[in-house]
Amino acid sequence: MVVHKFGGSSLASAERFHAVADILLSQPQASAWVVVSAPGDTTDALLALLDVAADQTELEQHWQALSQQLRLLVTRTLSAATAPLVLNQLNSWLADVPVAAQTGRYNDVLAIGEKLSTILLSHLLQDRGQQATAIDARDFLRLDGQQVQWQQSAELLQQLVQPGFNVVTGFIARTVDGKSITLGRNGSDYSATIVGRLVLAQTVNIWTDVDAIYSADPRKVPSAHAYRQVPFAQALTLAQLGNPVLHAKTLSPLADFNAELVVRSSYEPEQPGCRVSRQAAIEVQFVTDLADVVLVNIPKNSKIAAEQAAAALQSTVFAVPGDLQSWVVEQKNLDALLSFLGQQQIYPRVSSAQYQAIAWVKPAAKQQQQLSLQAAHWLERQQPAFSFENSELALWLFQPPLSARELTEFHQLLLPSQVRLNVVVAGTGNVGSEFLALLGKQQQAFAGQIELKLAGVFNSRQACFSDDLTVQNWPQQLATAPAYQKQELLDYLAALPNPKVLVDITPSKTFAEGYGDFVQTGCHLISANKQGVTLPLAQYQQISALVAEQQVSWLANTTVGAGLPVQRILQELQSSGDRIRQISGIFSGTLSWLLCKYDGRAPFSEFVKQAQTEGLTEPDPRDDLSGKDVQRKLLVLARELGLTLDINDIALNPLLPEGLEQGSWDAFWLKRDELDSAVAATFAKAKAAGQVLRYVATLTVTAQGPKANVQLLSVAPDHPLAAIQACDNVFVIESDWYQANPLVLKGPGAGRLVTAGGIHADLAILARQQMAAAKAARHSQAQAAAWANERA
Repeated sequence: MVVHKFGGSSLASAERFHAVADILLSQPQASAWVVVSAPGDTTDALLALLDVAADQTELEQHWQALSQQLRLLVTRTLSAATAPLVLNQLNSWLADVPVAAQTGRYNDVLAIGEKLSTILLSHLLQDRGQQATAIDARDFLRLDGQQVQWQQSAELLQQLVQPGFNVVTGFIARTVDGKSITLGRNGSDYSATIVGRLVLAQTVNIWTDVDAIYSADPRKVPSAHAYRQVPFAQALTLAQLGNPVLHAKTLSPLADFNAELVVRSSYEPEQPGCRVSRQAAIEVQFVTDLADVVLVNIPKNSKIAAEQAAAALQSTVFAVPGDLQSWVVEQKNLDALLSFLGQQQIYPRVSSAQYQAIAWVKPAAKQQQQLSLQAAHWLERQQPAFSFENSELALWLFQPPLSARELTEFHQLLLPSQVRLNVVVAGTGNVGSEFLALLGKQQQAFAGQIELKLAGVFNSRQACFSDDLTVQNWPQQLATAPAYQKQELLDYLAALPNPKVLVDITPSKTFAEGYGDFVQTGCHLISANKQGVTLPLAQYQQISALVAEQQVSWLANTTVGAGLPVQRILQELQSSGDRIRQISGIFSGTLSWLLCKYDGRAPFSEFVKQAQTEGLTEPDPRDDLSGKDVQRKLLVLARELGLTLDINDIALNPLLPEGLEQGSWDAFWLKRDELDSAVAATFAKAKAAGQVLRYVATLTVTAQGPKANVQLLSVAPDHPLAAIQACDNVFVIESDWYQANPLVLKGPGAGRLVTAGGIHADLAILARQQMAAAKAARHSQAQAAAWANERA
């Protein structure tokens, strides 16, 4: 179950109501709970009306203006057939406003905005052909003081549930004795998490006008990091410090209930938003500020906590780290706090000065983290009036307050600018499209650590190079982009800031021959294209030399085995001192699938056509049938071992009869009977001997030199290469350490998903390399600064 909450800015106009309906209808769930705020600034207008309730003339003016605004919203949002139904209900509510305002029924007046949003959205969904029910939260939500009456509320809610969308008013509720109440500012967010807990939701989506939680207020700190994941404990700390997106009471229903809160933008619904959950293990940190605060010292024998005061006042009140008797409160809320404490017979001491509070919420995974030397020196120069710190939080009070520039400087010292890895993707076929589809999840996984920015997408026809490119809009952007030109790509790569990576998911030999040019722009390479790593030896060595010279990485782990980590295993064995003696096995997932599926009853070519349709073959399946694809893969592994082999050094016995590799695919297809006959004869011979057909590659390293061959073999049913699933690759590695009992790696070696996943594994390796390099650079800078300070 999912709960969606939409705030006033998301419902500010007819266009926004339709956008919200679009969002709801695009969700995978056929039904959901929806909590809504009042449209736009309706609540503020109602409060203004209540302020002038004693003046009949002003009350009438406010009432007329608001009535016209809300009626117009209804007629612009709903169909001509539906609008009168909602207008009748709205007019009934509006007619009661003047009397309610003058007789003190303020909460009934304030409820009108949410009630209108509820019936307006539910009727709009009905206009769209959906089942939708409007529910007034006062019909089920019961509070005793600040405490939700969970059992009573759940029982009442159960009686109201209907199929489809249940659209609920936010912000309003009733006391246990039936009085209408409001839940205060940001009360609709609170309503959403209450409903989420009552219906046992897995996710509560808070739709607002931002799509992330930032490391600082981006209006004050332009370099603030946008986080896509935040641990619940840190989110709660941030909310208690007055974060504008998160609120402590919103999180409270989830404190002992395992639901995920997601902050999303209703203006950019394609963005993933920011997830707040207990499963978030990412290291994030925050710098937050609060202006015009005072320090309040509570007597030690007091039995009340700052969190209780904050909940009662619905404002920011928090205890400083390491001293629960010292509270920080905004000056504007001081009188209310003193009145609240006085009712408890608590009389605190209040500082006469006003301060700016700056808090550092430390990374959750590094609770003992201390300030960097540079940040500590910076603080010494600023001379904060008070400093407080514990393992999770550091707080400083400044007088006078820091300027926006100084706040940005401090943020930069605590949270250096996030590294951006610019990703340019070549190839948008089956695997390329799958890689791009998965990139959004990869971006989310690395959020807060490194930004994986999609900076370019192109194919053999068109090229889109733009900072506005995203994983969501690339198909539309590419569809209208100009023709691809290599020189334009080179110019773009040269101008693109480091670090950057070109991901080659094409089958093009011509494109791979340009790797040297790309590397000279300072670009890393990730190659799923076997043509690059199997170029003639001289070209391959030239590119490798340029890679070393430019100090960039060239990763090509998907060129053999798709997502299977065979190359990484060989790299690790050799780097740890082992010596590879032989590599053998089934290197083609396509031929593995074909030979596992073929049983002699249907022509072999029918299976070839099926494999092509399912995306299991190379663009021209003859690359697989000729054995050249396996030959290239064996060459890749040979070069991984440091052997100076060329493609012609590997003996090739193709599955494809001689002569059929020439001409077009259509021409071959007319002669497919020759392939069917050849395979059928070989299959019959193997079957008569009680064996199965497997296409096997073997590389043996001896004192006399390497020997390599690729051929179709008949193997006994109990052979390790016989017992496989369709599409499996098998790699048998014999080495000094794995001689008597070889190391065997087996698994899917074809398919767009596993191949795209393997490319992402390379991207993750490169991303971690860049993160480590950035961390090392920051450490060196800090050491240099410390040395300079010591000399000074």
